[in-house]
Amino acid sequence: MSTPSRRPDVPASAVRARKNAQHLETFGGLLIAMTVLVLGFTVYAEVTGAPALKLVGVLVLLLVADVVVVKAARSQRARSEQR
Repeated sequence: MSTPSRRPDVPASAVRARKNAQHLETFGGLLIAMTVLVLGFTVYAEVTGAPALKLVGVLVLLLVADVVVVKAARSQRARSEQR
């Protein structure tokens, strides 16, 4: 199995940064989907009067993780476009 050839004018570090950005964007999408799912469970628990403190804690942690992953993906994308 051969590796695909890359353009000689594109440095390897830019290719690596673009690949890292794509992986972070994929992970961020899954993380955001999980955040929306937990948000739905939290709203349901609040409306029905069930205890929701743990769900709110998980939701806050997921939101912080979303912000961190999105910022990391943006910085990797900017790094790949810079070179």
